[in-house]
Amino acid sequence: MPVFIMILLGAVAVTVLAGVVLVVLGRGGGLAGVESDRPPLDLPADRPVGTADLRRLTLPLSLLGYHVRAVDDLLTRLSDELGERERRIAELEERLAGASPAAPGVSFAPGGDGDRVHARYDR
Repeated sequence: MPVFIMILLGAVAVTVLAGVVLVVLGRGGGLAGVESDRPPLDLPADRPVGTADLRRLTLPLSLLGYHVRAVDDLLTRLSDELGERERRIAELEERLAGASPAAPGVSFAPGGDGDRVHARYDR
């Protein structure tokens, strides 16, 4: 093998090694910023997620199924909101248990028009 080729291969090897060392030491520049590679979920940002929001939601698909990060984000948000609702329900139940009973002679009965409760006063 000619001496010229040996010197050329040695110079290429030293150059590549020097480039690797510079990159490892952080002098090779940084990587460009990366944007999210998934579409945003169509969920309200200003209020809790409701049943209607979930019914119209379509999760983004990837090559092998649903987009994992999108599903993880959705499940994290739903678990946070359900935890908040459970905390609020427990607080309201505690306040209801501590409330004074109705005045004597007053009874509450479900009405015929949905969820309304009607009070009947016995005199």
